[in-house]
Amino acid sequence: MKTKKSICMLVLASCIGSATLTSCGTLFTPTKQSITFSGNSHATIYDNGRVIARTGDDGMGTAKVSKSLSDKTLIVKKEGYKPTSVELEATLNPVSILNLTNVFGWAIDLATGKCCRWDTEFVEFEMEVQQ
Repeated sequence: MKTKKSICMLVLASCIGSATLTSCGTLFTPTKQSITFSGNSHATIYDNGRVIARTGDDGMGTAKVSKSLSDKTLIVKKEGYKPTSVELEATLNPVSILNLTNVFGWAIDLATGKCCRWDTEFVEFEMEVQQ
């Protein structure tokens, strides 16, 4: 009888712990978001000096960009052209609102950056020829 009661208490404690230590953004959204770039063909897109995408013959390219609490500036480079910067704006991820008053959920979403998402999933750029 004691064992059955102990198991029930353990299951109940696990359920309560799971409910308070999880967050909606972390459960329902990925850490990275796909962004499609459109512009000059054969351009390279950099995030903090690291190549994240290249555009093809059609001028299109896609990258999975890590979410952040703040806006992010990416640099586009191509030989014979001036480097061009493109901005990704961070906005509130609507899924995080499901945390409501769960302070732990908000803390987890803030720590992982999943309480935000990129405002746009399609970025157009136009590069200037270098003189």
